[in-house]
Amino acid sequence: MNIKNRILSVVALSVLSQNAGAIPFAFEGRSLGMGGVAVATADLATAAWANPAMLTNQRPGDDFSLLIGLGVFVRDNDDLKSDIDDYQDAYNLYQAAVPASPEQIAALQQMSDITYDVEGKDIAGDVSALAAMGMAFESFAMAISIRADAIGAGTVTDLACHLNVDPGCDLVQFESEVTSNTKNILNLEGVLATEFGLSFAKDFELYHRKISIGIKPKIVDLQSYTYSESILYIDNVSDTIDNGIRSDVGRFTSFDLGAAIELSESWRLGLNIRNLLTDEFNIGGQTLNFDTNARLGVAYHSRFLTAAVDYDLTENKPLLANPTFGDLKTQYLAVGAEFNAFDYAQLRIGARKNVASDIPDGAKNTALTAGVGFWLGFNLDIAATYTEHSLGGFLQAGFRF
Repeated sequence: MNIKNRILSVVALSVLSQNAGAIPFAFEGRSLGMGGVAVATADLATAAWANPAMLTNQRPGDDFSLLIGLGVFVRDNDDLKSDIDDYQDAYNLYQAAVPASPEQIAALQQMSDITYDVEGKDIAGDVSALAAMGMAFESFAMAISIRADAIGAGTVTDLACHLNVDPGCDLVQFESEVTSNTKNILNLEGVLATEFGLSFAKDFELYHRKISIGIKPKIVDLQSYTYSESILYIDNVSDTIDNGIRSDVGRFTSFDLGAAIELSESWRLGLNIRNLLTDEFNIGGQTLNFDTNARLGVAYHSRFLTAAVDYDLTENKPLLANPTFGDLKTQYLAVGAEFNAFDYAQLRIGARKNVASDIPDGAKNTALTAGVGFWLGFNLDIAATYTEHSLGGFLQAGFRF
């Protein structure tokens, strides 16, 4: 099994082995297809995560919605997977070569070069499962939402000495360290956040403009998972979940606040502020933070076209305690559009760019997204995203009436 699949198995099994729940994870199927925009475009089914104020901006005749979905994402911004695969290939050459032969020494040198290159790199995967029920009444709207998000990441630590680079690192010492199962360790960290939210929204008129205000109190249950294995043997690990260390971290209680303003008949401005109450948790002597973050969005909407731009007003730290994974932070600028064919089908396209500071070059690549939606007596939404260093997809279904 390759490294990407190993990371996915960690986070996927973490989700599937727990009760469904949630974390502040921005995407669902419709918004992902539109580049991640949602603050000023969400509907009754998706507003619970994008902007609770948008609960009052449901389509005409939609008073009830039910939504379930599942998404999977993998990011390898530094191409760590290829480095580990190359390392294992070089080790196989080392084992096959005659001891002390030029071929074996060349293989050891290649392994040394790779260990020098993997320092500080990481790979990450996310799995998200969600469900929401939205209801619109005459004077207000509300939604009950639940989602489970698991974020996992891996990085290589305890590296063997760098041959002919580190003081005292000769061929004998390096050969001893490079063949040891206590060096070149792939450390996996995962956090499962189970969120239950109850959203409320109400609209009113001010200066002939519709203004909506929404609030979402929420409870987040946190669990952590850690696992370590030498990169020489990571492909042969069996039953990763059982061998890892899982622990209860605690519960986080906070609320989100949202606003939406109809600037004109076709233009809307939205703002979502998450985690107005902040908290932090200790995981293995390191700190996991829940910080306040905010996203602003503007959208054009008509019967046949919706187009929007969203921008994160703050940098968002990854939901991981290990500071090594700090370069997984995000600050997205997203654009997207949805073309609607009389509510029977929707075609969605979009793009988003991570503009956070001090991130790997691979994380700066613009992600392209696409999705389709169908009304088949029920809603079916499919979306995918891709860059050179990441890929992901979302599938969700639901009802509305």
